[in-house]
Amino acid sequence: MTRARLRCCSALFTLLACNAPAPELGKAPSKPDPMKADVKADAPKPVNPHGNPHAIDPHGAPPAPEAKGPINPKQVVVSGGMRAEAIDGLALSVPAEWIRKPGSNPMRLAEFTLPGPGGEVTMVVSRFAGGGGDATANVERWKTQFTRADGADIGDAAKVTVVDKAPLKITTVDIEGTNIAPITPGAPERYNEANSRLLGAIVEGSGDPYFFKAAGSAQTLTVWEPGFRAAVESMTVAATPAK
Repeated sequence: MTRARLRCCSALFTLLACNAPAPELGKAPSKPDPMKADVKADAPKPVNPHGNPHAIDPHGAPPAPEAKGPINPKQVVVSGGMRAEAIDGLALSVPAEWIRKPGSNPMRLAEFTLPGPGGEVTMVVSRFAGGGGDATANVERWKTQFTRADGADIGDAAKVTVVDKAPLKITTVDIEGTNIAPITPGAPERYNEANSRLLGAIVEGSGDPYFFKAAGSAQTLTVWEPGFRAAVESMTVAATPAK
């Protein structure tokens, strides 16, 4: 091989060596391209503090329950007028502003809508074949459906009175606090309604007891407490129509 050819090969080798890629050892890792970064399916999504808290979460979380406000709040002027009613052999008078409706299920003899500033409250009148328990047992059951504002048991805070109107014996119940009654009888879900009140009456002495119960806004039931007391005082056994 001639010297000229040797020099040419040597120059070509040097050129290739200079242009070879640098060894990978010691090389700093390159930063990932944020536009090409893979997003994991389970990665938490940022929360929009101004978003709708009740919107459905696309990742499967249930929507937050919506708070329920009072139903048809209304300022009322109590006239003091009373009207006569008859309920399955029981006669009484109720405030003129109470709206009577048929019972919403077979166990309810009647329902009365009580309007008021805290929203409407329903007075339910029930009677159960076979009795449904005595007054003492039902008073204790109603007491378990309320707690004091601090969460303590109602205990002696419930006001219980007995009115003797022979042949009737009427036990009245007045409870104020937080309503924690089951949403439906026997259900584990319960209400959690502060500033609630229960006005109830258990009427014994004429067959199976009658149960009058209104549970709801304390603001509304305070308006109607005098009318409720007047209704209790008016209760008598309905006269049997002459044949």
